[in-house]
Amino acid sequence: MPTASTTATIHLERLRSNVATIRARMPGVEMLGVVKADGYGHGSVAISLELEKMNVGLLGVATVSEGVLLRNAGITSRIIVFAPPLSDRIGFYDSYDLELVIDSEESLGLALDAGFSAQCHLKIDTGMGRLGEYEKKATDILRRIERDQLLSLSSVWTHFARADEAGDAFTDVQLDRFNDFIKALGGAPAPLHVAASAAVFTRPETVDPSTFSMARVGIALYGLLDIENERPPSGLTPVMELTSRIVAIKQVPAGTPISYGARWRAEKETRIATISAGYADGLPRALSNRGSVRIAGKLYPIVGTVCMDMIMVDLGSQENSGRDVRIGDEVSLFGTETPTCFDVADHASTITYVPVCAVSSRVPRIYVGPKADEEQMLS
Repeated sequence: MPTASTTATIHLERLRSNVATIRARMPGVEMLGVVKADGYGHGSVAISLELEKMNVGLLGVATVSEGVLLRNAGITSRIIVFAPPLSDRIGFYDSYDLELVIDSEESLGLALDAGFSAQCHLKIDTGMGRLGEYEKKATDILRRIERDQLLSLSSVWTHFARADEAGDAFTDVQLDRFNDFIKALGGAPAPLHVAASAAVFTRPETVDPSTFSMARVGIALYGLLDIENERPPSGLTPVMELTSRIVAIKQVPAGTPISYGARWRAEKETRIATISAGYADGLPRALSNRGSVRIAGKLYPIVGTVCMDMIMVDLGSQENSGRDVRIGDEVSLFGTETPTCFDVADHASTITYVPVCAVSSRVPRIYVGPKADEEQMLS
């Protein structure tokens, strides 16, 4: 068992269930499993291995180094690197069998000059304003790829800016721009994909197999998709549970300040529990004097400033609350019950991606499945 007090338990059976739910919404469309940012904090190698077992044959990462890590761990699925290539890293695509994104004349030039065979994915900017070219330049780039002897066009794609807002008109604008671009070409020159997690659940037309071949699924895999307060959508369950333990309990008189800055003072005599988790483990400092934790089925408020390695909670008086709480007790920081990752994100004025990606490397990931005794492993 891990020696750390704070651990992240990753429920692989929930991952499997989420994959099944997502696939049911996009029959006939291939799933590209997004495992960037260390699998959104869940552990990219373990998640990728599990996705391979479920016949997810395409994986997406953000950087070359993430792709190299997966290859060195024995991952054999196709791996697409979403960031465009840089000159000092272009050779890694060949050495580690990574597929590259062409987003501009510059990235095309790198691919053409590299001198090796490569599968590439042409990105079209339909309104995200981040990567990709607009229609005319994109057409020129596409034709140059088609003429080259070493480059293979594996897909043409775009990315929506507001697909998590069901019915938002800007997604219609982006989809129309993409479809018009494909029509102007005379039809699809390669497999097409426009949907990420949100669009799979809000825009069924973006996973219509008569037009689109795949969808890029990230946050939904981990059960943390948030669409207009459907948290998460039906059929999805958060995969990660973050827990810690109580390391100290003390009785304090009324007026006692707690933590840095003395930004909270006890209104009356109360018991304060110190928990072995802080912002170095991934808890947002914005939870200071906000949010709660769950101990033995009850919620207790976080009080005082969140420290690097500790937080404090108010257990209440010995007579009225928390009298059964003891040093060493397990504390739920977020999971499937309140507080959830959605709750933590709300209190920190952010999105669910942030708390799970912030869980640091010093927090062991414990992987459990239907046969926990056989599948448990630490990273």
